[in-house]
Amino acid sequence: MKGRFDVVVIGAGPVGSHTAYQLADRGLNICLIDKKKKIGAGSICAGVIGKEAFERYDLPSDTVLRSINSVSFFSPFGQRLEYEQEDFFAFVVDRDLFDNKLLLKAKKRGVEVFLDEKVRDISGVPYFYSVKSTRQTFQAKAIVIATGFDCRLHEKAGLTTPPQYLYGSQVEMTVPHSPSKLEIHIGRDFAPGSFGWLVPFRKGQAKIGLLLTQRGKKWLKKFIEHRLGINRGFDENKIQVKPIAFGPVKKSVNGNILSVGEAAGQVKTTTGGGIFYGLLCSEIAAEKLAQTLKDGFSLNDYEITWRSALVSELDIGRNLRLIAARLSDQEVENLFSFVKQNRFWVELLVPRINFDYHSNVIFFCMKSFGQLLGLNNK
Repeated sequence: MKGRFDVVVIGAGPVGSHTAYQLADRGLNICLIDKKKKIGAGSICAGVIGKEAFERYDLPSDTVLRSINSVSFFSPFGQRLEYEQEDFFAFVVDRDLFDNKLLLKAKKRGVEVFLDEKVRDISGVPYFYSVKSTRQTFQAKAIVIATGFDCRLHEKAGLTTPPQYLYGSQVEMTVPHSPSKLEIHIGRDFAPGSFGWLVPFRKGQAKIGLLLTQRGKKWLKKFIEHRLGINRGFDENKIQVKPIAFGPVKKSVNGNILSVGEAAGQVKTTTGGGIFYGLLCSEIAAEKLAQTLKDGFSLNDYEITWRSALVSELDIGRNLRLIAARLSDQEVENLFSFVKQNRFWVELLVPRINFDYHSNVIFFCMKSFGQLLGLNNK
C-alpha cells in the first residue's frame, strides 16, 4: 500500500543513500526521506575519500576532482615533512555531485525518495512504526536514522546521541599558490591540540579548514591570515561551521530502529572523516536488517558487529587527541626534527600507514615518542 514500506531511511546523505540502495538490492521495499530540497547543497566536508572506499563500495568515479598521492605536513615553526606514494591513495570529490550520484543509484534500484520532508515524529513498535514528516505519514517494519550530526530524532527513537562533538570550520576560496597536494598544518596559535588543512579543489581553488574542540570562525580566520598569509579576497562570511560527532553512541539499536554513520558516532576520531566508516557500517546495517526482516534475527547483532569493527580505532583516536591537546608547539617541533633526522624510523613507519585505519601508526608513534615526550607523565 502507498506509504507502507519494509524500511524507512531518514537522511539522504552518502550513508543514507548507500544504505537504502543496499536494502533495495536485497529485495526490500524502501523509502528514503530527507529534509533538504536539494541533496548535497551546502555540505561542509573536505571531500577527501580514500582509494579503498572507491574500490570497495563502487563509488562514482566521475565525481573525482583530484587524485592525491602526497601530503605535506607543516610544523608550528615552519618545518616541512613530505609523504608520497607512487600510486594515488585518496581522491578529492565534488561533494554535491557525489551525494547526488549515490541518491540516483538508490533511485535506480527502486528506492522511493521524498525530499523537502522534515521528519517530526517516530512512534510505534517493531513491524508497526509510523514516521510523520512535514506533509505525510509513512509506515514501516524498520527505520534507519542516517541524519548525520542532527540527532533530534534519537530520543524519540529510543537511541542515544554521540557523547561529544568537535567543530569543523571550512571555506572554499581562491589561493595565491594553487596547491597540488594535501597540506596539513599544526600549531597551537590557530589549531590548539588539532590541525588545519588545505585541500586542492578546482583549478586555483582550495578548501581550507580546521577541526577543533571549540566553535567559532576566529580560529580559521587566524589560520588563513597568519599561517597561510592570505589577506586579500577572503570573505569571513563565507566560512561554514558544523559540529562533528566525536565518539560512538552507547545505543544504536532499539527494536527495529538503528542509527548509522555520523548519527551513530561512526566517524574517525583522528580526522573527523565519516564517509568510509559510515559506508562500512551501512553495509553491516543492511545485512543485519535484511536478516531481521526476512528471518526474524535480532537487530542487536548490528550493534555487536560494527563495534567489533570500529570501537578500538575510535578509542585510540580519542586517546591521541587527549595527548595532542597537551603537547606544546616546541614538543611538536621536536617530533618533526626527530623524523627528519632519523630516516630509518620513517622506513619502519611507512608500511604501517593506512588512510582509513590509523591505530597501527598511532601505536608505533606512541611507542617511539613516549620517552621523548614523557607521555607516561602527562
